[in-house]
Amino acid sequence: MLSVKTVKRSSLNLALVLVCLASTGCIRQEQPSRYETHFVTVNGVQLHYVDWGGKGEALVFLTELGGTADGFDPIAKAFTARLHVLGLTRRGQGESDKPSSGYDVDTLVEDIRAFLDELQIKRVNLVGYSIAGNEETRFAGLYPERVAKLVYLDAAYDHASNQELLDRVRSQFSLPPLKLDDPFLKLIDNGATKFHPDYAKVQAPALSFHVIYDTDPAFPAWDEATRKKLQAYWKAYGNTFSRGQMDRFRREVRRGKVVELHGTSHTDFLGDPKQQRVVIREMRKFLAVE
Repeated sequence: MLSVKTVKRSSLNLALVLVCLASTGCIRQEQPSRYETHFVTVNGVQLHYVDWGGKGEALVFLTELGGTADGFDPIAKAFTARLHVLGLTRRGQGESDKPSSGYDVDTLVEDIRAFLDELQIKRVNLVGYSIAGNEETRFAGLYPERVAKLVYLDAAYDHASNQELLDRVRSQFSLPPLKLDDPFLKLIDNGATKFHPDYAKVQAPALSFHVIYDTDPAFPAWDEATRKKLQAYWKAYGNTFSRGQMDRFRREVRRGKVVELHGTSHTDFLGDPKQQRVVIREMRKFLAVE
């Protein structure tokens, strides 16, 4: 799990934590499948990736904040009959190198491009979880000819706008500061909350899964008093923001489709066998690999 510590730093982008609640190891699995682990050096950085095999067009999974490519095993192996399935661990996470710089969205996108070049993949289906939505949106805008389809796993959020919202309201809440260990702070501060997705440039068909909170999030990382404050924030702003992001995706992505996920959370839906079945079923239909 990402380490959450009380420290003197008070500038953490808490909004990203509230909406994304990203953590490592949030995709649970019963029986791991066989896959190959590899490393590739791109842009001077060694990146870890996983290859589940399969034949056909490439399907590449992009990780959440703190996640690793092998975490997608429970759903990735469902697509190997018709697709060549891989997962890429971004710089700063897992076994990939952790350089001091390069955590902005454009650099991360160039890592993806160079990774595809190294593997001689000309056209790809990208699947991004959480903050990886920024990378796949930007990649699709810069390299439309290289994108077949996009899948957003609770990833179609404008985190920069979310941060702006938090800045307007955080004075109402006296919350203890938190720290995510480097390089996670750099991925948030230099990447996620500096990027506004431009969906108008997305030409490829896109499928977006959106978690809808039927009840308030539990915020288990905080003490009871802090949880109550966070839940008050969520009631006032969080769910409204999330639904607004979903509606924006519907409006702006010309070839987009939305699937709502209920009775789960951002960190739990890919680890829940019931939700996994929904995700796999809808992805198989969208990718036309049934």
